[in-house]
Amino acid sequence: MSAMPGAIPDTIIECAALIRDRQLTVSDLVDQVLAVADATEPSVHAFAYLDQDQVRAAALQADRELSHGKYRGPLHGIPIGIKDVLITSDMPTKAGSLALDDVPSGDARVVELLRQAGAIIMGKHVTHEFATGQNVPETRNPWNLDCYPGGSSAGGGVSVAVGSSLAAIGTDAGGSVRKPAALNGVVGLKPTLGRLSRRGVLQPSGSMDHVGLISRSVRDLPLLMTALAVRDPEDDTLVDAEVPRYVVPPIGGLAGARIGICDYFGGSNCSPEIAEAFETAVATLRDAGAIIVPISLPSLEFSLVAGQVIGQAEGGAAHIELVNQAGDSYGELTRRYLRIGALIPPDYQRIARRARVAIRDEVRRGYESHSLDALVTPTTALVAMPLQEMIIGRDLARYVRFTIVANLTGQPAVTVPSGFAAGMPTGLQFIGRPFDEAGLFSLALDYETRTPWWNCRPPLSDPHGGQ
Repeated sequence: MSAMPGAIPDTIIECAALIRDRQLTVSDLVDQVLAVADATEPSVHAFAYLDQDQVRAAALQADRELSHGKYRGPLHGIPIGIKDVLITSDMPTKAGSLALDDVPSGDARVVELLRQAGAIIMGKHVTHEFATGQNVPETRNPWNLDCYPGGSSAGGGVSVAVGSSLAAIGTDAGGSVRKPAALNGVVGLKPTLGRLSRRGVLQPSGSMDHVGLISRSVRDLPLLMTALAVRDPEDDTLVDAEVPRYVVPPIGGLAGARIGICDYFGGSNCSPEIAEAFETAVATLRDAGAIIVPISLPSLEFSLVAGQVIGQAEGGAAHIELVNQAGDSYGELTRRYLRIGALIPPDYQRIARRARVAIRDEVRRGYESHSLDALVTPTTALVAMPLQEMIIGRDLARYVRFTIVANLTGQPAVTVPSGFAAGMPTGLQFIGRPFDEAGLFSLALDYETRTPWWNCRPPLSDPHGGQ
C-alpha cells in the first residue's frame, strides 16, 4: 500500500487549490498523470483510447486561459477519463465492441459540461462490451494483476486507483461504477436516477442506468456534481427537481445519523471475509456517533432477479436489430445475452417491473418508519477473485447482488474504501434518500476521514517503481 509519489497530490480538491493559486500548472499536473499512464498501462490496460499529444495540447490551452485570468472553476485543468460508452466529439467511441462503425458526433451532455468546466478529457476508459458485463476485457486490477478489476466501468476504477486519471465518468445500471470502485479501493457514486443527464450514452441505457462518478476521495464528489448536475432540456429522463450547489461538508456528519442495517446484506449472501470487514466498518460508524438501526426488507430477496430480467430485456430490445445485422461482430457471450434478452416474454418483464415497484415502495416505507438517513451495506459480496476462477454466468450476479438494489429504487449510493480482505480492497456502500446526495456526502466523508483506507495506493501507482 503505497502513497502517491512526488509533490503533486492525486485528489481533485487539492490539485484545484494549487491550480487556482498558480502554484501548479496544468501542464505539470498532466505530465505527472501521463507518466503514471506510461508506467501502468502496459500492465493494467485502463484506456481504450489515449492520445498524449491531444491531452498535452489541452493542458497548454488551460494554462493559457489561466495566464489571461480565465479560471473556469475547480475542475479547470483536472484530468478526467470517460467510459467508452459516452460519445465524444474528438475521439472514437467503440463501447468495447467491434460492432460499431459510425457513432453519432458530438459530446455526451456530461462530457460537454466537463469541457465547459475546464476539465482535461484524458481519453476513453475500457468497458465490458456495451457495458453488459458479459466479457472480461483486458483491464487488470492493480492490487493483483491476476484478479478481476470489476466492471463494466472497469477502466475508470483502475485508472483512478493508479492515478492515470484524477476522476472517471462511468455508467451504472447494476453496480457498474460502484463495483470497480470498491474492488480497486476508490470512491464511486451513483447519483439519484434523473439527477445527471444520460444524453449521449450508447445503448443499452435502460431504465436502471445512471451516469456515475469515480474519484479518489469523497471530497472530490461535490466538485464533480456541481459541474454535472445541470438541467438538460434535451433529456426527458431528468427529474425536474431543484439542483443544489454541492459543497464539501464539514466532518461529523455521522453523529446522530440513523443508519439502517438489513440482514439481506450479510449472512450467506456474502463471503466471511466481507462480513468481517463490514462488522469492522459498522463499529467505526457506531464509534462516530451513528445510531445503528436494524431493518427488515423482505422484498430485497427479489431484487437480483428483477434487476437482471429488466436489464437484459431492455438491452436485448435496444440491440436486437444490430445483433441480427452484425451478430458476428459481437463477442459470443454478449451476443447470446442480448438475443436472450430480446426473447424474454412480456409477462416476465411485467412481473419484474411489479417487483421493482414493490421493492421501491418497501424501501421507502422502511426509511420513513425508521427515520433513516441511509442504509449501509458491503458494496460487493466478495472481493476481487482470480480471473482464471471467474465464471461470468455465476459470478457477475454475486458481485452486483448488493449494488443493484439502488438501481431498482433509483436512490443515490456511494461506495467508500473500507479495508482489505485477502489482500484485496473492500468497499462500504451508503444508500441515501432520493436527491439527497449532499447528505450522503456528509456521512461518507465522515467515515472516510476516520479510516486510512482511502489513502492507500496500489504499488502500480508509482511511475518510478511499483511492481
